[in-house]
Parts: sequence; C-alpha cells; structure tokens
Amino acid sequence: MKLFHVADIHLGRRRLDGRLPDQDFADAFGFVAGKAIEEKADAFLIAGDLFDRPQVEPPHLRQAQQVLWRLKQARIPVLAIEGNHDKSSVNSEAPTWLQYLAEDELLMLLQTRFDKSGPLLTRWESPHKNGAWFDLGGVRFVGAGYLGAATPHKVREIAARLEPGVVHVLLLHAGPDYFVGEGGGFSEEDVQALREKICYLALGHIHKPMLEEGWRCNPGSPENCDVKEAAYDEPRGYAVVEINPARRKKPTALEIRTNPRRKCHRLVLDCTYFGNKLKHGAEALVDAAVDLIKAEKAEAAAVVELKLCGLLNLDRIALDQMAACAEIQRATGVCAVTMDTTGLNVCGTEMGEPASIASEGLSHEQLEKTAIRNLIEPENLWGLEGRQDEFAALFYELKEQVRAGRTGDELADVISQSPLVGLIQEALEEQAAREPRDERDKWKERGESAAKGFALVLQTAEVQTEALKN
Repeated sequence: MKLFHVADIHLGRRRLDGRLPDQDFADAFGFVAGKAIEEKADAFLIAGDLFDRPQVEPPHLRQAQQVLWRLKQARIPVLAIEGNHDKSSVNSEAPTWLQYLAEDELLMLLQTRFDKSGPLLTRWESPHKNGAWFDLGGVRFVGAGYLGAATPHKVREIAARLEPGVVHVLLLHAGPDYFVGEGGGFSEEDVQALREKICYLALGHIHKPMLEEGWRCNPGSPENCDVKEAAYDEPRGYAVVEINPARRKKPTALEIRTNPRRKCHRLVLDCTYFGNKLKHGAEALVDAAVDLIKAEKAEAAAVVELKLCGLLNLDRIALDQMAACAEIQRATGVCAVTMDTTGLNVCGTEMGEPASIASEGLSHEQLEKTAIRNLIEPENLWGLEGRQDEFAALFYELKEQVRAGRTGDELADVISQSPLVGLIQEALEEQAAREPRDERDKWKERGESAAKGFALVLQTAEVQTEALKN
C-alpha cells in the first residue's frame, strides 16, 4: 500500500500583511495531490491544519474543494484529522469545515472522542460520516487529532485500546516535547508506548520535517507559513510511505520529498555603519539593502528577508521599517521584502550613544524576554505553573507583531492559537468541575479575570520595553 502524507497546509494563511499571495498554499497542496494521482497512491493522509483558522473564507474553501475533488476523481481516498488551527479550541464541539468537506464526501474525517472511560474507538460509518478508525487494504487508520496539553496521557490511552494483531496507522497532530516547548508535546517514553501497536505514526503540527526510526514522520509544511521556515534546508513538504500488511513492525519504505514553493532569500546586512549617519542613515541602509539583493540576483517572484545585525539604534536614524521594505521592494522588483531586527544587539542610552548588550552575555531579544519574565514571576499564572518562559516568549512574539504593524485581529489570532490559553481553560474547567454548582459562576468570573490579566501584562510589558530603550 502506497500512502501520501501531508500536514499543515494552512490554506488561507496571511503573510506579510497580504503581500504574499495565499494561492501559494493551494498550489503546494495541488502539487502533492498531483503527484499522488500520478503515482497511483492508495490513500492520501492529511495530519491536521488543512486550514489556517476555524473561520474559513469562501476562496480558501474552494481551494480545498478543487484539490480534494481531483483526488476523488482519481479514486484516492483522503483520510484526515483536525489540527489546532481547524478548531476554535481543543475541546470545542462546534462543527468545523473539515466536517463540511466530509459531508460532501471529499474526505473521511477521523475523530476519536473521549468520555470518562477513555477513548471511544468506533468504526467510521458512511451514513453518519464519523468515527475514529477506518480499514483499507489490510491497514487500520486511526485518527487521534489534536489533543492539546492532554496529548501524552490520551495517546497512551488510545494505544492501550488498539486491537492486537492489526496493522495500525495513527494520525496525530502533535510534536515531540523537546521541539514544541509547550504542554502536549510527547516524550520518547510516550513514543515507545505507541511503538508496540503502531506500524506508522503520521504526524503534523510542527512545520519542520522529522523522520525517525523509519516509522514516525512529520513531512513539514508544504509552503512556508512564515518566512523564517525557509531556513529549513532539508527535504520538506510531503512523505511517501509504503506499507506491507504482512510486515507489521514498520513501513517497508518511507521518504520525505520536497515540493516547489516560493523562493525565499535570507540575507544578512550589518547595520553598524549606518548608525553614524544621523541625517541619511535610513536612506543609506535602504541603498545598501538594494545593492545586496541585486547582487543576490533574486527572482521577481521571490521574497527577501533581511536579517539586520550589528550596532544600531533604529530610533536614532528614524527608520520606518514598513516604508523601507516597500522602497526596497520597488527598487529591486522582488515580490516582497521583510526585515528581522532581532539580530541588532544595541539600544540607545540616555545620552543617545550606542551601548552593546552583548558584553553582558545577553542579546536584545533575551533582555526583553527576561524583562517580561521578571514582570510575571511574582504572579500566580493560573494553570501555567512552571511555564513562565513560554509565557514570556508568547508576549515577546506579540511585541514583535505590534512592532511589525499587525492588526488587533491578527494579534488575537496569535493568542487564541497559543497552547497556553488551552492550559488555562483546562485548569479552570477542572477546578469548576470540583466545585458545587453555585460556585461555578465564580470560576467563570475568574476565567474572565485571567483574560484581562493577559491584556494587563502586555500593556505593562510595552511600558517596560520603552524603559529598556531609554
């Protein structure tokens, strides 16, 4: 049996304020589907995050329908699970657009539901278009989906209930704990618990490709969801898997292949020199960036990420990053330009002179994260005990998004997709469940207070960031 495995397609993803076309994601999805048809695949697996958000716009729904229709016409069954971007929250029972596609018979959505006894591993039934598993060609496909912070525990429960003597392929939207840095990452011990029951573990969630021990794989995102993903230089995009049901231990063949994607040039520009040009520093930086890109001979369809480094106070030379990127883009003819300022290790002193932070062993980014962490250290982070570093990293990312001019809706999306929000929600729900009914409204109020706390810490962090600049 030959399987094509994709994950994290993210149809509808908005990048660089819309300067990069979202058609890129549909093109990548369509290319992999075309290869599956060309090579006569027996099944096509989608391991979560077909869409970038739960609220799918009509053009992006149509993109999914068009690709899935081609697979249906070729009689290649599509087996899919929902990722964290496909649902409004990990425990949400609200209908999703993958369920809509399943009802139109464009894919089979595998969902494992849980009750007090554990996972409910029910056969996928055509009339109802739902179920946890489906048998095809002597192989049983089981959909675990996205399980949030409960992933380690729930995955072990699923493994314990898998039928012995059956060749299993498990679709799971999760990553290893050493990579994801969040609640819900699985450990090596969790993997070994699965190993005894599973022939192939089809993963999603992390966009970096991962292939280990010849039986577990995340192919990585087919298209760059963020410009920084262009740094992944190994094969990435989709996996091709061959399984012989007579050999249950692992696939007979497994490889990750690369699909075409928009070219991204990541260039480094030392900005120390421009700090001395108080009148024309910004213009000199733009001119140098243009020369650098032209020397690279970047294609017209390419995106360029400029990694700024060296000693430079951006406020001192009055650099408008958005305007500078637009000017560089116009002068070079590339599709889009973005700047990454995290490599600048200088901030201004009260006298206006540059002062290096590197001599203290901390980068600018590390200093800001430390400042945010110091703000929250004395606070009681409900449900996030021991996760101060992850919390600080989230708010640093939000600060960078504000600096890049992101809208309020885009910031809200970043927060809503953070696994930390799910951890807080789970902690509140667990506590409320232990309280008498007349006490539960009080816990609801505490949840609302926690949400206000997020906003308060962000405001305080912005104030302290300004203090750091001074």
